[in-house]
Amino acid sequence: MNHFIAHLFAEARSSRFTKHGATQKAENVPRGLHKHYPRFERILLPTPSASSFSLTDALEQRVSGGEMPAAPLSLQQLGDILGYGLGCRPETVKRNYPSGGALYPIETYLITTSVLDLVPGAFHYNPTHHALERLLTLEENFAVTSCIPGHKNLAVNTLLVFTSVWERSSAKYGHLSFIHGLLEAGHMSQNILLLATARGIPARPMAGFDDTTILKLLDLNPEVEQPVHSITLP
Repeated sequence: MNHFIAHLFAEARSSRFTKHGATQKAENVPRGLHKHYPRFERILLPTPSASSFSLTDALEQRVSGGEMPAAPLSLQQLGDILGYGLGCRPETVKRNYPSGGALYPIETYLITTSVLDLVPGAFHYNPTHHALERLLTLEENFAVTSCIPGHKNLAVNTLLVFTSVWERSSAKYGHLSFIHGLLEAGHMSQNILLLATARGIPARPMAGFDDTTILKLLDLNPEVEQPVHSITLP
């Protein structure tokens, strides 16, 4: 069974951590939640810059596969794709992608060794503040490809990881939250891939990630939160 099928149909995701029925009244389920790491270093990202690149251009040029160039991302490039792709809209809980009930079960993490002006580390993306929260500093010899063991020959220095906090959605939607979480990760991924293409940044969706390595690196509790998708960047 390949990695994608294993992720999609794992018993832990489809039944153990999502409820068969709602556990709270719909009006009592909080909307627009995301994790915060207030005691960790917060790195504000640059305000996303405008682009004249059209959606049609991005769709026509969008490809996956091939080698990643060695050129590292800049903080501005990172701010562009995260801010436009995943950021919060002003004065609302809504973000730039759809989510069932605006419950946003998907969290975003960044594991990188090569973003300019950023010490290599693992980070959480805070969409409210458009900022990275440093979870840890990576060792000098850390290889990002250790998180995607089937692709050790790729020149990958940055990995975006999407995780699902299932209960955030299952409190209202029960079993349906499993589908909602995967759909949401897909919407987010599409935003990132198209924005990266518009800015000439190679990006590749990567379902074959290593759950155990990522859970340990990000210090996540698998009883609460689990990786569901990832995207490679230079």
